[in-house]
Order: sequence, then C-alpha cells, then structure tokens
Amino acid sequence: MASDLQAAPAPLTDAPAGPAAPAGERAPWLRRTWTALGAPAAGRRVPGTAAIAVVAAAVGLLACLYTTGQGSNLDYSDAQSHLTIARRVFDSKAPGFEQLGTVWLPMPHLLLMPFIINLWMFSSGWGACVLGIIALAATASGLYRICARLGYGRTGRLAAVLVLLANPAILYTYTTALTEPVLLMCLVAGMAGLAHWATSRRRMSAGELAVFAGIPSGAAVLSRYEGWALVLTGTLFVLVTELRRSRQWREATKMAAAYAMVPAAAVLWWLSYNWAIYGNPLEFMFGQYSAYAQQKNITDGGLLPTKGNLGLTLWTFHWSLLETLGVVVLAAAACGALVVVYRRGLATSTLLVAVTGSAYAFALVSLYLGQTAINNDHSLPSTWWNNRFALTALPLAAVLVAAFVHQVTRRRRTRSWVVAFLLLALAGQNAWWLQDPAGRMAILAEGRMSHDSNTYSFAAARWLKQHYDGGGILLDESARGNAVLPMMGIPLANIYNRAAGDHFGPALQDPAKYAKWVLVNVEGEDSPLDSGFTDLVHQAISASPTFNARYAVVFSSPTHRIYERTVN
Repeated sequence: MASDLQAAPAPLTDAPAGPAAPAGERAPWLRRTWTALGAPAAGRRVPGTAAIAVVAAAVGLLACLYTTGQGSNLDYSDAQSHLTIARRVFDSKAPGFEQLGTVWLPMPHLLLMPFIINLWMFSSGWGACVLGIIALAATASGLYRICARLGYGRTGRLAAVLVLLANPAILYTYTTALTEPVLLMCLVAGMAGLAHWATSRRRMSAGELAVFAGIPSGAAVLSRYEGWALVLTGTLFVLVTELRRSRQWREATKMAAAYAMVPAAAVLWWLSYNWAIYGNPLEFMFGQYSAYAQQKNITDGGLLPTKGNLGLTLWTFHWSLLETLGVVVLAAAACGALVVVYRRGLATSTLLVAVTGSAYAFALVSLYLGQTAINNDHSLPSTWWNNRFALTALPLAAVLVAAFVHQVTRRRRTRSWVVAFLLLALAGQNAWWLQDPAGRMAILAEGRMSHDSNTYSFAAARWLKQHYDGGGILLDESARGNAVLPMMGIPLANIYNRAAGDHFGPALQDPAKYAKWVLVNVEGEDSPLDSGFTDLVHQAISASPTFNARYAVVFSSPTHRIYERTVN
C-alpha cells in the first residue's frame, strides 16, 4: 500500500535553513517573501506562514471595519447570545463559570472573554471582531501550512488561502461572535499538527504529537461537536499511518493514544462540568435547552424533512454549500478530489486530505439523523436557517482546490493562463454575489432574515440604551427576540433574567421591588404565534393585579414592550 507523501516539486525536509545571505546580497523584502511562499517546509518551520497571517489579519480588519460600521456584525441573535454568555461569567447577578451554560460548548466563550471586558467592546461587537481577526489569521496560515506539508507549491497554497479570504460570506462570519471562526481555527490547527507529524522526516515523539496536534484538537472538541469527529478520524489516521511506518501495533497504539489524550481529557471535563452543575453528565445532549429538545419540537411540527431522508439531506446541505463557497470553488474542489485519488491512491497524503473532511461528514450525518436543521431557498420548508453549518466543509474544499491548482500549474507554459483564468472566474463569482449579497449568499441571507425578524426587538434595545438612567432591568432573555443584551450596552449585573439564578424568581414575583425597567415579548399575546420559549416575565406581569398600577408603558411595538416603574 502506497504511503508516499513526497509528491512536491521540492522535497520536504527537516534540515535547518541555510545561513542568511549578507545584507548587500539580499533580494528586496517583497521578492524574498514571494520566494518563501514556494519554499518547502523545514522541520517545524514553513516559510511564508507569517506573511499569510499578516495579510489575513489585514483583510479581517477591513471586513470588521465594514460590518461594524453597518452594524451587521450583530444581525445574528446567536452572535449576541455568545457575547452575552462570555460576559456574564464575570458580569451578572450570579457570576461564575457555571454561566457558560450547556447549550453551546465553552471554548468560543472562554476565548471571547478577554476581549469583552470593556463594555463598548461588548456592546459594539468589536470584542468578537478582534477574536475573529486572530482566528482568520490562524485559519489562513493553518491551511497554508497543511498545503505546504502536502507538497503543494506556491500557487496551490495561495489558492487554498484565497478560498478563505476571497469569500465575502466567510469574511462576514469572522466579524461576528458566531462559533464557526473558533471552530475552523481549532480544526485547521489540529489538522496542521497532524500534517506536520505525518510528513516529518524526523520521527516525532508521542509528546510532540500531543502538543502540536492533540492540544488544538482538544480545543476543537470544546468548540463544537464537529471537533469530536476530527478526533475520531484523526486517531484512526495516526493509527494507520504509524502502522505503515513501524509495522508495530504497540507503537501505533501509543501514538494514537498520545494524540487522543488531550481531546479525551476535554470530553471528560465537559461531562464532569455538566454533572457538577446540572446533576446529569449528558445534560448537553438531553437537557431543556439541548439541540435534542429543540429538534424534537421541530420534528413534532413536521419541519425536519431531512431526518432519515438521505437524498433530501444531500440536496439541502449542498445547496447551502453552493450558496456559501460558490460554484467556482466547488468545481475546482471536485477536480482536486479526482487529482488526489488518481495521483496518490490510498497514500498517507490522501488519508490526510480525508481527515480534513471529517467535520463535513459529521455535518451530513448530523443532518440525516435529525440532530441539526438546515433551511435555504431550495429546502423544505423554504427559509434561511443554519446555512453557516456549510462552513464545516471549508478545510476540505480549500485543500482540494489547492491540489487541483497545484496539478494544473506544474508546467510553466500553462501556469500563467491557468492562474489568470481561475482568478477571473473567482472574481466573476464574487461580482455576481455582490450584486445581491443577501439574496445570493446563504449566510448573508440568513443574517438579513435574522435582522429583519428582530427589527422591533433591536429597536427596543436601542431605545432602552438611549433612555436608561439606572436601576434594575427585568427580562427573559430566552424568549424569542430577547437576545439583545449586547445591543442594550448595559452592565449585565443590572439585569434580572434566567441567568441571574436565585435573583430571578423573587424579581418575577415582585418586579417593583427589584426592577425599574421591564422588557417583554408580547408576540403571542393576541395570536397563536409560536414565540419560542415562553416569556416568563410577560407571563408573570400578566397575572399580577398590581403591575399596571406601578408601571407605565414607555415603548411599544408589535412584538415588544418596555415598562418603566412609576410607583415604588
């Protein structure tokens, strides 16, 4: 069985770089950088990585300046919820790490915390932007390093980076507090560590494998459940690769265990956390706010047709993928898959490419089993929901595009026109997208729909931010449309909500004693409209015979109402 990884024009080597040329003989910086982008990896060093990271960070900064200027970085309700979860750990009525909750895995919130200590960074979303810029630089440089380890030349490596940096929807995602940027950063970092281990001429120790691949994979495990799929496939990859090298089961088992050790510890910590806080180690799977509970409601309503339907699963997911990555990238990726299989067969490098598709495979399985729901303009029902899950296929698509571009540009005679054609095709794709971004790009369409559906709740949050003059605020953030705390820009220690723990119940029973302001969702007041989780505050004040005598309506819209206390 073939296991050759050295299909690059220049062989991979762990030899140290040669001595630097005298200053007078050095080429200009730009030329040196361009040369480095095509240089082979040398041990832990992959020339050109820093340049890729800097360019990606600059692109990320420009994207953040644009979205924060428009306010679209806060369009997703989930983005505002992630900001709130991260901040309430240290700013709430009941601060502590139990505020991380169990609905989402904790890593994105833990990484976000240092950047939202400042209230403006929290309310503007710039804290998430800073983390997104770091994640974009790390993801771009990680993809670059994976392609370099696989032996692809300059054009192939840059093609993979362009898949990431030349896509408006992907750049938008990295300006938000959604979990995808952290997930992709950790996934790609773990894959880059595996690529380093698999291609290194020097036999890396089990400890090195645990550090360079196990730790980032452990971070992926605590970012999203796609990280668990990476660890499963990564462990099998290490086992098979080491068996091919040493032909010893003992050595292969040792290396596989070394890689899986940190991720396994992360899983055990998450189970222990759920057990300690909620009394059930599987609370994240079956609890009140779990994906299982939410999907059950959707299934019972007949709104999850992909469950158990392979054809509809593939149709729905790949339309999201097409409307996220674009036809040019997917066509090049499909050609890249043929190139990889034809030229390398079942070589170790092919298995490494397959590992980059673990999150993509997990997303498909999850959709088929009914664990997730995705809706787009080609699904049943037709709407916009969770299309950003298609980003799980980004690492695989980027590496396959790199394989294709590397193959078709190996001949100098055809290199220039092939590169020109691909760049023109990519530019044409973007030009078509940008004629109607929110209508042709699934992630942006989903963000626009979220913004439009929360128009009145956003207006209520902005009104309260402008008129707030102190005092407690009572609201049920879990009710539909109420995830607006960042937009309010008020310290969470002033908020009485479900996250306030023992402070919430008394405030519901006697609002006037605790809260000067009350914000409620009234969507279901006079209609059968399903507004998600019941607004407990609205429910409580509707049953109170004295509430209207103590409070006056100061803001009203078709979906939301704000009361101000007039009598203590």
